[in-house]
Amino acid sequence: MHLYALYTLFNIHFQSNMKSFLNINPDAAGFFTSMLCAVHCSAVPVLISMGLLGSGSWLHNHAFDWIIIGIGVLIASYSLIGDFYKKHKNILPLAMAMLGFAMLIIGMIEHHGWMLGFSVVGGIIVALAHMYNHKLGANCCTTP
Repeated sequence: MHLYALYTLFNIHFQSNMKSFLNINPDAAGFFTSMLCAVHCSAVPVLISMGLLGSGSWLHNHAFDWIIIGIGVLIASYSLIGDFYKKHKNILPLAMAMLGFAMLIIGMIEHHGWMLGFSVVGGIIVALAHMYNHKLGANCCTTP
């Protein structure tokens, strides 16, 4: 009897915590991730040039950058494609995100000169795509 009561209590507590964890707005997560990417792409080269960050730091690791871009693509896919089909049917947020991710990838491939510009602008465009998607979803009159 005690084990069953403990199991039931744990199960209810776990399910309620998972519900609140899963209720994170994907557009807010995508916006935050994209802006973090833009700040990272603009700040790291400045910090390295000032000597405040070594070039061997984990922050200046291209594998880390590719992982963050991958997470951003997953969040954008879930948020933007889902809202496109379920809510507003507007292709513009998806097109903006694809342009932003294309710029991020060009920035990652191009290691000379334009890397900083492409990476920062790409991150900002993806963040704006999430903002616009959230606005469209909030103003939409259909329910999912």
